Formats: sequence, structure tokens, C-alpha cells
Amino acid sequence: MSIDKNYTTIGQVYDFIVEKYRQTGRFCSFPEAVGELRREAKLLKAFPGTPPFRSNMSVEEFENYLRDTCVYVDSILPHTNSYMTDPTIDEDELFPEGKDVFCLMNMPYMVEIPHFHKFFEITHVLKGSCTFSFEGENVRLSEGELCIVSPMSGHSLPLEPGCLSVSIVVRQSTFDTLFGNMLSQKELMSLFFRNSLYEPRRANYILLKTGNDELTNEAIKQLVHECNMVDRFSNSCAVNLLNLYLARALRAANAAVTLYHYEGYSERDFDFALVLNYIQQNYRTVTLSGLAKTFHFSETYLSKLIRKKMNQNFTDVLRSLKMNRALEYLLNTPMKISEISEAVGYDSIDHFSRTFRKVYGMPPREYKKRYAEEGSIEN
Repeated sequence: MSIDKNYTTIGQVYDFIVEKYRQTGRFCSFPEAVGELRREAKLLKAFPGTPPFRSNMSVEEFENYLRDTCVYVDSILPHTNSYMTDPTIDEDELFPEGKDVFCLMNMPYMVEIPHFHKFFEITHVLKGSCTFSFEGENVRLSEGELCIVSPMSGHSLPLEPGCLSVSIVVRQSTFDTLFGNMLSQKELMSLFFRNSLYEPRRANYILLKTGNDELTNEAIKQLVHECNMVDRFSNSCAVNLLNLYLARALRAANAAVTLYHYEGYSERDFDFALVLNYIQQNYRTVTLSGLAKTFHFSETYLSKLIRKKMNQNFTDVLRSLKMNRALEYLLNTPMKISEISEAVGYDSIDHFSRTFRKVYGMPPREYKKRYAEEGSIEN
């Protein structure tokens, strides 16, 4: 005997919540809306299919696409009456079977009490602006900005009409693999991301400002669509598209990054994100003594703080930054070795060449020649 399944569309829930607010002035949670739709026998009993999708949709077209996407709600229905008293969401309550990534359109007029979940959530604003509430503090999110929230961090998103925002939820094991591999490079921001986001027992988020980057926006649209596919390839495609989306977002944001730590940090620890950004912006000329004066630390304290946060001393951090940038210049520009040396802050070409050889195992000219011959770069 077949067991009935219950589905709804994002648009059906959206319209129900808006109408509820217009009639009563009362906000409604997503689980509560699903429960009332069931009581009114308005849930769908069969999967209606994935709405048509094409590349380069306008924001308005994509919003209509989102409204037509379908949600399987049987795992949500048991929690329709308990969400207000226990706003902790397990993976099995939200993720469809066999899915490691799932996307939802956020809605206005929803009850947005601080909630917690045991997976990562990425919230991306595609149109308008909204308020992101994290551990009792509010942050304004505008178009092209996204938050990555670590598990069990109390947060909410009281959305305003006219704002289009998408939340991507990712199983912790999947996010660990993707983001961990992405941050395996020994560059400054990558190391700090890893240390901050995975610090145990601390509520954390990372805010990226992509500048409404077109490639990042297109990646999230494709990711949302793939998450709504139901064939045997859809999960693998979605995971790979998530990887592309995160990489594009990090590239577009570059230095426009905010790292937040709520629990267990002293006031001085909060300054480290500023220290990090200062080093990245001034790596060509910055010194430990100058950095200490800028942030009113002793050199000894600052040296220990950098070692604690980055697992490297100041000299190694600075060398990594310079060498990473030098390699970019070497492989992607026609700059001469002397020009690269000067561009990354070395007074002596010999010093630069010795350092490059120590890091990469060969002099810069030989490195460029070898990879040019292999076709990795243009001559």
C-alpha cells in the first residue's frame, strides 16, 4: 500500500503567510503555515515537477521561479506545534532524503525568533535589503551580501517586503569538505576563516560583500535549480555548484569580509579581524613594530596573538602573502622579475629571488619558463 506524501510550493506558503498577516496582523512560522495548509487540505499529494529554468534569468524571473519550486513537508509536519518552544532544527527535519544541499526562498511576515540548527546556512541577498539578527545584535544586509553561519549559532532574518533573499543550507560534513579544501591554501584569510569558523563552542558568522557580482549571482541561481532536481545526478551537481558558488563569492568579496565572534572573546580579540585586514592591505610595507603601534599592542603580545590565530609567526605570514601575490603576477602578467619584486615589497631582487626559491623550489625565471612550456601560462 502506497503512503501519501505531502508537498507544497514556496509560493503557496508565501501567499498564505502574507494573507495571514493582512487578516490578523500576526506573523507565522514556516512549520505553522505548513500545518495550517494541511488542516485546510491544501497540501499537494504529488510532486508537481521542477519549474522551467534558464541561464541569465532576471531577478524578477528568478523570484517567480522560486515561487514555483516544490518542498516535501512530511519531515516538517511533526514540528508544526513545537517550533516556538524548541527552535532547534536537525538535519533530518529539513534536508530531503539523499540531499546534502538544499535551498529556500526567505519570506516576509514570518515569525523570526532566534533559531539554531546543526548544519551550515548561507543567506544571500539578491534584491533589496534586510536585517540579519545574530545573538541579539543586528546587521544590515544589502544586495550582493551573504552570511555564512556556523552550526548552533542563534540567528534570525526578519525579512522585509521587496527583499529577495535565498538561504542555502548545507550538511556540516559536506560543508567541512568543500570549505575545508577551499581553505587549505596557506594564505592569510583562508587560515583565519578556518580558525574562526570551526572554533568549538563559539557562535560565528562570516559576512561577504560581493558587490552584486554577476558570476556569483548566476552561480546561486544554478545551484538553487539543481537542488530542486530529483534525478540521481542532482546531489553531485548541487555539491559541485556549491563549490563554484563559494569560490566565486570569496573571489568577488576579496577583502570585503567581516568575521564575527560572539562568545568567549575579549575586546582585544575582536580587534584581530581589523589586524588581519590591515596586514593584507599593507603587506608590502607593514612591520611588526608599526602594526603594534597602529593597534596599541605591545610587539610581544601582538606576536603571540598572530601565532595563536594563524599558527604562523608574523614573518611567515608576511612572506606567504608576498609570495602568493608574486606567483599571481608571475603566472598572469607580463611583468618583469624586477617589477614583481618591487610590487610585492622587496627592496632587492636577489632577496626576492632567494625567498621565492625557498618557497617554490626554483628561481622565479625558471618557474615561469617551466610552466610556460607546459602551457599553463602564455609566453
